[in-house]
Order: sequence, then structure tokens, then C-alpha cells
Amino acid sequence: MSLGKATGLNPFVREIWAIKYGTAAAQVFIGRDGYRIAAQRHPKYDYHQADAVYENDEFKIIQGEVAHSYRLKDRGKLVGAYCIVKRKGSERPMYVYVELSEYSTGKSLWHPQTGKPATMIKKVAEAQALRACFQDLLGGTYCAEEMNENARVGHGSLGIVSNEGITQTEKLKQVLNMDCETGELIDSPKPTVHNTGRDDIAISDEQMDEISCLFIELNFSEERIKKALNYYKVEALEQLTDAQARLFLLQLGKYKMRNQS
Repeated sequence: MSLGKATGLNPFVREIWAIKYGTAAAQVFIGRDGYRIAAQRHPKYDYHQADAVYENDEFKIIQGEVAHSYRLKDRGKLVGAYCIVKRKGSERPMYVYVELSEYSTGKSLWHPQTGKPATMIKKVAEAQALRACFQDLLGGTYCAEEMNENARVGHGSLGIVSNEGITQTEKLKQVLNMDCETGELIDSPKPTVHNTGRDDIAISDEQMDEISCLFIELNFSEERIKKALNYYKVEALEQLTDAQARLFLLQLGKYKMRNQS
């Protein structure tokens, strides 16, 4: 909470959060948007730029300056990402380059065909560069994409150890990957689905964050999670569309309000 006050970031909208594993010291995580917000408020912030690098791109570092050019056709395989950050008054910008192979799990949003690996690796580069450039403000924090899946908030991860000796993250992931059984969502009546024009857009990172956190917060049983996913005819959160995710969050929000009343 103190770091949230210092950086001006709000933990209640998951711009910043903390996770503690066993007896180890708690680790503070900041989302990509949180890093941007904190850096852009800093009086020394000038600008920053991040981009993904593919094997067919023209990419060079010339006297500390990035020279990056590419054609949109046949860029080849994704290999990494870089970020440059400029502080006011400094002669050269801070530069960070990260290799995809060091961070990609090949699963979920890192999957090359069904995920968003370019977005994910750019988040890593951006977080590392902004943190390095504004160490006085962001030092000691991490972005979730830098860490293993147990550190991820959302996408099935809170890293809290259950009584069975595995994390709730791992337990939740096991449930999400199981075959769903027939059943309605919780005890809610079946809603009317309106066409939002977003049926072909995949669920966003933020939506997966919110749904996964609500699963944990509402203490959903395995049976309820399976029924919830089966209701949308999917076996994992990543398979939901944007429209389905919006409806799902609305239902979960109503269920949470009923429990609190």
C-alpha cells in the first residue's frame, strides 16, 4: 500500500499488487499500464518506445541508438523486444532488449498461434526499461510477464498455497483444463446474450485477470468453475470471446453483490 501511494498506483484496480510465497519476502508486481502511468508522472520522464523484433527485421544498435526497420510482410519468427526510455536532461536514452526464449512458456497468451506473444514480450521489455530508468520510483518491483506462471495475477494465478500442497494457481489451472460437465452457471438464470459486435475478439488480459481473481475471491468450488466454463462451451478462460467475458464478469459481479448483501 505504501509503494502504491509512492507511485500513485491503485491496487484496487490491479495497477499494483503484492504476492507472498510461504516465508519468503513479499514481491510487488506492477502491470504494464501501471509502469506507464508511474513513469509518465515522473518529472524527469521525456518519452519511451517499445517494439517487437522478428528474425527478418533490420535491427542494429549504432552508438547506443536503435535502428529498427521492417516490412509488414514475412517478418519471420518473433525473437524478442526492446524498449528505449528517455529522461529529461540525459544525453542518451535507457535501452533494454529481451529475448523471447527467456520468458515465453509457449502456453496461454505466449502461444505463437492462439496467444499474443509479441504483446507479452513487449510488456517485459517495457517494464524492465522503465524500471531501470526510474529506479528511484519503481525499483524492487516486477511485471507479471517476467515471472513464472505462479506469479501471474489472472490467467489463473495468485500463487497461494492450498491445503493439498499445491498453489491455488495450479489447482485453478487444472480445473480450467478439465473436460467441462453440463450445468448452468452457479445458480443464476440463463441470461439473454445481446450481439455486441465483438464476438470475434478474444478475451483481453485484463478480463482474464478479473475473472480469475473473482474465482478465488468468491471461493468457487471445482464444480462451480467447471459449470461456469461449460455454460460458455469452453474448457479454458483463454477460449472466451470479449463478448462472453463481459457477460461472465457481469454475472460474477452480481453474484458477489448478492453474497455481500
